[in-house]
Amino acid sequence: MRIKKAGLARWSTALSTKISLRLLELLPGSDNEPVSCLLRSVEWIDAPNYEALSYAWGDPSALTPVFVNGKRLDVTVSLHIALKHLRYEDQSRVLWADAICINQLDIPERGHQVSQMRRIFQQAKTVLIWIGPDTETRQAQLAVESILTISDFLCQRLGIPVSDLDSVDNLYYEVMTKYRDALPVPNNCGFSTEAMWKSLVWFYSHPYFTRVWAIQEANANSERLLYCGLEKVAWNRVSLVACYITIETAFSQAFGFTSAYCWWAATMTTDLVQPKNWLLMLYLASTFSATDPRDVIYGLRSMVKLDRGEELLEPDYSKTVTEAYRDSVEAGLVNFNTTDVLLYVQGIEDPSWIPRWDIPMLFRNPFRFGKPLPWKPAGGTRPKWAIDKDFNILNISGFIAGSIKHVEPYNESLFGNFMEDSPDGRESSDEIWKRILKTISNTQELELIGLHALKAAAVSFCFALDENSNLADEDILTQRFVAYLELTLDEKTYRKYIPEFVSENSVKADGKLFGKPVRDFKYPESSFFITENNFIGCCVSPTRPDDVVFVAHGSTYPLVLRPDGDEFRIRGFAYIHGLMHGEQKDSEFQSIRIR
Repeated sequence: MRIKKAGLARWSTALSTKISLRLLELLPGSDNEPVSCLLRSVEWIDAPNYEALSYAWGDPSALTPVFVNGKRLDVTVSLHIALKHLRYEDQSRVLWADAICINQLDIPERGHQVSQMRRIFQQAKTVLIWIGPDTETRQAQLAVESILTISDFLCQRLGIPVSDLDSVDNLYYEVMTKYRDALPVPNNCGFSTEAMWKSLVWFYSHPYFTRVWAIQEANANSERLLYCGLEKVAWNRVSLVACYITIETAFSQAFGFTSAYCWWAATMTTDLVQPKNWLLMLYLASTFSATDPRDVIYGLRSMVKLDRGEELLEPDYSKTVTEAYRDSVEAGLVNFNTTDVLLYVQGIEDPSWIPRWDIPMLFRNPFRFGKPLPWKPAGGTRPKWAIDKDFNILNISGFIAGSIKHVEPYNESLFGNFMEDSPDGRESSDEIWKRILKTISNTQELELIGLHALKAAAVSFCFALDENSNLADEDILTQRFVAYLELTLDEKTYRKYIPEFVSENSVKADGKLFGKPVRDFKYPESSFFITENNFIGCCVSPTRPDDVVFVAHGSTYPLVLRPDGDEFRIRGFAYIHGLMHGEQKDSEFQSIRIR
């Protein structure tokens, strides 16, 4: 259906209603001809069939012209190349593309259109996913052929027809993790070639996979075709192969996928659409990118369901970034009636209690979140809070459980297989554990560490969860910890700190499962600590002596706070053995100010 010009030059006419939209008719043309299109606004009831374009904007300062209703409009190079590749030579193509179909300079219109973005992609005949042009050496052709080969192999091995992939709720957990033992390591497959993996590193290194808007766009519609140059492939195949590449960290590192975006491609249409907890969705999406930092929230808004406080997350580009993110904290406090929204700060924010959703949060093992947990360190209380919006101060009530006395830094990657399987990794790991065990030992009368302290350390390092992120048996975690230490430490050090009877009780434990899952991420420093009153715990961020452990009303985890005059700053959340079930809930409560 041809869209008539209707007298519209670019955005010279405002949209007639908040739920109107514009569509463009991409006019036919050959490679050397300018990109031209016609644009008009339509109502949903009158909208023709159209395709929705999902792409990465690219450098916003690198612009090139297209012609809209005969007049020049500068767009990013990325969009220009996409339109050139997608237009037909002999007929028009009706599309929706945000940079042309939304007047980006009209702040109210931008907010209204963002509010109906999910509907725009949902109603499209097909979502066209453009990740970029091919190379001169035709890398796209080899990459797409490789994706077809690997996805066919995986579906055959797992007994899943390719046509059924879209019906699987979570490819990563329901397929890859569940059946990983039935699958060979990728480079051990008969089809494996060095050229294949190089082409896939190139393919999955496209910035598109990290784009926050792509989460909503790729999830709104099951008809999704990915284009790379002249090649095209179904999205579900791309996601399945990305899942496969990420299941073994040693393979991922050895073949160069550390710098690629396989995890992003694997989770974009799996993990990110599963959480009923929208805070978890924002947490995972923090690793994705957006030109406007407010869009980490606004780009997912239509996927977020709130029982209370939904107006706080409505797209409003008149707000500053701090105001938009501060409103997300208030929405979290109101909607969940817990203080869980404070768990997402990284210890680098200012104000320290407002999460920076645009800074990657995978400094904590991402699999620590998402499942309901029984922790109630403040008992069955509800949060008591107030926000001073003039000074960005959070007033919150709870109790201080003690000050930190001893601290040892560690990194989540410490538990990765690549640390255990290489001489350099084992040497580095050995030194870290010598420091940690010496610190524990120094708080006791004997060098040998008692069973209680070993259990407290084991449970804290794992946040009391097993390799599948389920609540674990503390005795099993302890046995695995001891078995892990035996694999990691030299024999002399192991015998120095681990009692013989504890070692004997752990002979059947699998030390390689301790501290899992760990993926091929760069995890910033975490910290192991012992408080002045001998509580053992782990914090997801660096801490230091004299930081305090604070348990807020309605909290799931305690927070580590750093005193700052009469106020405090959040360092991060912690698991503290002996505190998580409300053992200290009768402590004296007080209201504190967090800046």
